[in-house]
Amino acid sequence: MSDDSPEAEFITAAYAEKVKEAFLGFAENLSVGQAEKSCKERFLRSLAMIRKARDLALDAISEDEDLQAQANEARPAEEPAGEALSEEDRAMIEHALSGTTGVAAPRRLR
Repeated sequence: MSDDSPEAEFITAAYAEKVKEAFLGFAENLSVGQAEKSCKERFLRSLAMIRKARDLALDAISEDEDLQAQANEARPAEEPAGEALSEEDRAMIEHALSGTTGVAAPRRLR
């Protein structure tokens, strides 16, 4: 996975924002007098879930990049149109097309 991909940057920024939100919630809960132990447990649970979501998202885009790379490698190189045709086949195609357009195909100079 490329860590500098736009998706990875977005995931990293979202992760930082969610950690910030979890911390602000932790600090708020402490400031209103909730028990420190339960606040810490909720905060740590939140951090674990946020980390898990980040890691799963980064893995998913990494797998997607790998699949796209494999698909690109598996695709055979395309031959330019008409390269595999014999001269006789090309002449037949030109003749057939010249009758459908109303204009004769231009003659080739040899």
